[in-house]
Amino acid sequence: MDNYHYIIAGLPELILNGENKSFSYQTIKDEIFRQCSDKDKRLIEWLEFGTKDANLNSHFYCAALLHKNRFISDYFKMDLQIRNKKVEFLSKGGKSKQDNQALREYKININRDLDMEPGDEARLQTVFATNNILEKEQMLDKYKWDKINAFTVFNYFDINKILAFLAKAQLIERWNKLDKNVGREMFKKLVDEVRGTFKGINYKE
Repeated sequence: MDNYHYIIAGLPELILNGENKSFSYQTIKDEIFRQCSDKDKRLIEWLEFGTKDANLNSHFYCAALLHKNRFISDYFKMDLQIRNKKVEFLSKGGKSKQDNQALREYKININRDLDMEPGDEARLQTVFATNNILEKEQMLDKYKWDKINAFTVFNYFDINKILAFLAKAQLIERWNKLDKNVGREMFKKLVDEVRGTFKGINYKE
């Protein structure tokens, strides 16, 4: 029997020990990885493989969207939607022919349904239209965070909840390098969410 309840229950203690002063995604991932079955370790490896730009091609996205694990398929469908909507937005900005060619090459077309949920495309358009680079990145990661929560709204003690946690931890680590204040805010949000999962959906601090 998988020990998801035990792993998730230990997450607040694991991340609070660092107090976000030296937040380490790798340390957290290694501790979770150590407790997972071989099957679940492969899912974590899938998630991490998709964080490297060099791996993000049409072959990868086709395989990801057909993956039997729902979080993997939902997460990388979102990633591809963001990628392609960004290309569409930038292509409308009066770029040169050479720039538009580069954008078209960046866009990935696959024979899969990439329709977005109501309101998502408008929200991304607002993100891409934001001039402040850091603000734009923060808004985009907030969008990703909200979508990750939506993917796992009915998941409590299973591998999808753990994959969602790791995806959010990756966002926090990135912001700790860009902006410590944003990183601390995201870290607190993550702790509160994990506590809420363990104590029950009606839990409030």
